[in-house]
Amino acid sequence: MTKLASALPEGDANGLAALAPDLCQDPHKTHLAIVVLDCKTIVENTDTGAQTPTARIRRIEPITGQDKPLAAQMLRRALEERTGQAVLPIDLEDDLNSLFDSMDLDETAEEDEQ
Repeated sequence: MTKLASALPEGDANGLAALAPDLCQDPHKTHLAIVVLDCKTIVENTDTGAQTPTARIRRIEPITGQDKPLAAQMLRRALEERTGQAVLPIDLEDDLNSLFDSMDLDETAEEDEQ
């Protein structure tokens, strides 16, 4: 188990301040951010020896605009690697994404039906 410290970094390290208007306007919309963290404390259960770290956010920056697709791709790849799913080399994944982006999938489905 890992816990998360509730305090955000102060000053320029807290990029969430830039998202405040968007968060208020549409509180259910999700946002991408890059987070840099470390371990603030470790609590040890003296009976079992189990340790529970508390992560501390050192810097957090929202990802917007043209960087969102790349950040989403990195998030998917990290999830795939962590869960043991197959991960394609990023250049092959880019090539496949370009191929599918250029295809009209509705047109392809109609051709397959004939």
